[in-house]
Amino acid sequence: SEIMKGREIQIKAALKETPAFDAFCLRWAVQALGRITRSTIYNKSVHIAIGEDMAYSMVTAKKPEIQTDLLKHVLKAINENQNINGVIIFDVIKNEIELCLGTDEIKQQLIAVIKKIALKDIIYQNKIIQIKTKKQFKHYEEVYDFIHQQKDRVYSLDNFKKYMQEFYNIQHALKCIHVCGTNGKGSTVNYMKEVLKKQGYTVGTFTSPALISRLDVVRINDEWIKEQFIVDVANRYVDNWLKYEISLFEIEVFISILYFIYQGVDYAIYEVGLGGELDATNIILPMVCVNTNIGLDHMDYLGDSYESIARAKAGIIKEHVDFITGEHKQECVDIFRDTCEKHHSHLIRLDRIHDLQDGENVKYTYKDYNIVLNTPALYQIENSALALETLLYLKEHHFIELDESSIVEGLFEAKWAGRFEIISEKPLIILDGAHNREGVDELYRSARKLHNLKIIFSALRDKDTDYMIERLLDLTYDITVCEFKHPRSQSAKLLAGDYPVKIEPDFRKALDDIYLQEGTFLITGSLYFISEVRKYLLQKIHSK
Repeated sequence: SEIMKGREIQIKAALKETPAFDAFCLRWAVQALGRITRSTIYNKSVHIAIGEDMAYSMVTAKKPEIQTDLLKHVLKAINENQNINGVIIFDVIKNEIELCLGTDEIKQQLIAVIKKIALKDIIYQNKIIQIKTKKQFKHYEEVYDFIHQQKDRVYSLDNFKKYMQEFYNIQHALKCIHVCGTNGKGSTVNYMKEVLKKQGYTVGTFTSPALISRLDVVRINDEWIKEQFIVDVANRYVDNWLKYEISLFEIEVFISILYFIYQGVDYAIYEVGLGGELDATNIILPMVCVNTNIGLDHMDYLGDSYESIARAKAGIIKEHVDFITGEHKQECVDIFRDTCEKHHSHLIRLDRIHDLQDGENVKYTYKDYNIVLNTPALYQIENSALALETLLYLKEHHFIELDESSIVEGLFEAKWAGRFEIISEKPLIILDGAHNREGVDELYRSARKLHNLKIIFSALRDKDTDYMIERLLDLTYDITVCEFKHPRSQSAKLLAGDYPVKIEPDFRKALDDIYLQEGTFLITGSLYFISEVRKYLLQKIHSK
């Protein structure tokens, strides 16, 4: 601390690894300390309210230049005899607010406001306000069970929007990219993440469904969210989740927002879960929106035509936020263009891809960039090109810095589990989550070059499984249909129908039989099925 003109300013806590802000605290600061005209919401932040109109936030992680700038403003305010109302440190995990500066009268006013808003008992001792909360969860498994008892999805954003407004729309603090589409969303997100990582950025990703672990939906630079963070956040906010009746998926989105802010990511990339307009991720305010393609999937919710599905996905388009698409069907493009015009946004379409070369590593040229991918999957060409187009847009509009080496190396090194993933060389086993008709069409383009092919397949009952099996039969007559545990999974008998395929309800038995045969084995279908298969095969491979 320093003494300047008789005022004690305690900044030492700000220069440590202080935990994240709390949205409640921000709202309390607004009401108790006056209107904020300049405020930057980051992780590990200290909020300083100066006078009645001005406020600043100090970032203690990776932003020393902002610390210096802030201190200059504080010292200037002191030298000009401006009234500094208070300094507050936010702590979302410990449920604490530290009053570092301010008269006793100001502190008591603040405490009164907190009591009124929090509607909970608080303890004020040694400059610390602590909000009493009932620790409901001790372990992650308890939180997981609770979350999965909530509604799976709610095809309305009304409750979630009200909930986020209650939390001052903290999601707007993140610099986001929003990705929708029928197929290829996860791969496109992954390609962008890998290139941004190569450029030196810290990148949060939100993708679904989980494939490797229940925690892999939320990642930062490929590292899964920590179980303890979820427990801490659940104990802090569970009452609000119940009050607003937000769904399982909405809870996951909210946790991801807090985690990305808390960890101070440079950018966050959100994959839409279902559709677009009514999806829980559609509360973010992105730098740019991205659409991979439009296919006939989730028709019970999105409609049974390309136009209706395109309209639902166009719902992520925001005012003055541009929209980049890899879709080619004119009826879909027309809907995107009309929606963009209504929102004063630009529609940007993928350029032509040149010099495509098939092989173990597919190659192509896009806008003078010679790209090599570490996969034989032809469908990843458009996904990676769309990722590249989006990154070039962000560079052109000064959102990011981007070097050619980061592009080339990042796109080559990107790997995405369950997408034409070679999980074993001997025998050759490939996993691919082609879970709808368009996905199987794209898989066919790459799989037709495989020899002595044998397929193991399972799917959800709301998919066009007849079309999918017929398309797979164009590759081989050696197809085994299985079952897996999921509320919407289809039985092997109904999957098989009258098609010339083998039935083995137990997918583990079908996988064990692989090692008694020769050939190339392609396991495909639902991503939920692929997740179970992948886990079982890796355990089997590692036990040898």
